[in-house]
Amino acid sequence: MIEPYYQTDLGTLYCGDWLEVMKQLPDNTADLLITDPPYFQPAVHYCPPRGHKPQKRQISDMSIFKHFMRMFFDECSRVIKSTGSYYIFCDGQSYSAMFEGLFLYVNRVRPLVWDKLTSVNGYTWRHQHELIAWGEGFDAERVNTGDGDILKCKAVPVNERKHPAEKPIKLISRLIEKHNPECVLDPFGGSSTVALACVPLHVKWIIIELAEDYCAISKDRIEKEAQQLKLFPGSGGGVRHEMR
Repeated sequence: MIEPYYQTDLGTLYCGDWLEVMKQLPDNTADLLITDPPYFQPAVHYCPPRGHKPQKRQISDMSIFKHFMRMFFDECSRVIKSTGSYYIFCDGQSYSAMFEGLFLYVNRVRPLVWDKLTSVNGYTWRHQHELIAWGEGFDAERVNTGDGDILKCKAVPVNERKHPAEKPIKLISRLIEKHNPECVLDPFGGSSTVALACVPLHVKWIIIELAEDYCAISKDRIEKEAQQLKLFPGSGGGVRHEMR
């Protein structure tokens, strides 16, 4: 049993492997999944031995990622309610594996485009967006707001990030507010931006992160956010925490 690294009335942070922690979570724990999992790219062989031809890239190198995603969504389908929704950050190379893994467990899968408004390094076509694989549970209520599927939001400046892949709180908040969930799960928590988005919305959160240094950063960020919102002992917020 993996005990919480940090726990408050607002949510729980686990330091450990996502699969080990999720296997101990009860069925139907969360209403919403928002996460940015690691994704693998096919191997590229740039430097063959002298006198040898370069090896061709093989799309079969993606098979380990497809297996990983199938295992991941199989566990998510137990933990996320059938009335819930999924948001998984990805890119153009990994979206197909996300679609294939998620397809069996939801009513529909669609790509959302996160437009970062400013392009960054690159050649020919410079990078300006990420994709989000959105899945809607079989029993989820339809949301009738009719928002477009291009979400415009500036990325977190590199020199301000606590994690290399940190997402803007404003963007995550928008996804949460779309569904008004009771609990949000992020199995690849990084520096816990999902938790920071949940706190002012009074939504419970469960974060899982393998690296203990990021768990320490997360604890500090969450406590500072709770203090700013006066969610600490004596204010009615009832925050408490337990460290391993």
